[in-house]
Amino acid sequence: MAFYILILKDKEDEKGVTYRFGPNEDRLGSLWLDKSSGEVKELQQTPADNSQRFFQGAAVKVRQHWKKGLFPEKTCWAS
Repeated sequence: MAFYILILKDKEDEKGVTYRFGPNEDRLGSLWLDKSSGEVKELQQTPADNSQRFFQGAAVKVRQHWKKGLFPEKTCWAS
């Protein structure tokens, strides 16, 4: 079974980036990525079953971009 996570940039400043993430634009949680350390914190759970799985997948993807110095407006994670 395929698993897809939509990830959209919400805000960005010199310290970090906030992303919204979830199965679609109607059901999104949010996370914050610290630009200096790469630490990711969940700010709001995705209102869906397996909300922790959505956060974990989104966190992995934004950290992959962070390691390359990138903070895209839109990305996704799929398995």
